[in-house]
Amino acid sequence: MTIWLKQGVLGDLRRDARRCKGRLVEFYEKQGLDFFITSLREGNHHPASCHYEGDAFDFKRQGQEKGEIQRVCGKDFDVVGYSDERDIFHVEFDPKLLD
Repeated sequence: MTIWLKQGVLGDLRRDARRCKGRLVEFYEKQGLDFFITSLREGNHHPASCHYEGDAFDFKRQGQEKGEIQRVCGKDFDVVGYSDERDIFHVEFDPKLLD
């Protein structure tokens, strides 16, 4: 199993995002798939994007379902599956406040 970084991907992740990425790497490894990271802190994102703080990353979907990725990441993460041809998931740390 290999973790790949798309050419030009730069930066690091903060602790919670790193832990989520680790869980996803294990999940992909169990599926017999490599893990392809397509974005960390670099790139052009919305000015308020969690990417710039190290709380978000993008990776290749490779046929995985959004619900399963959400389960692996946990309730404190938002998972976005783009509907275009990019075949990418966006994951960001977004803890929910308790009432």
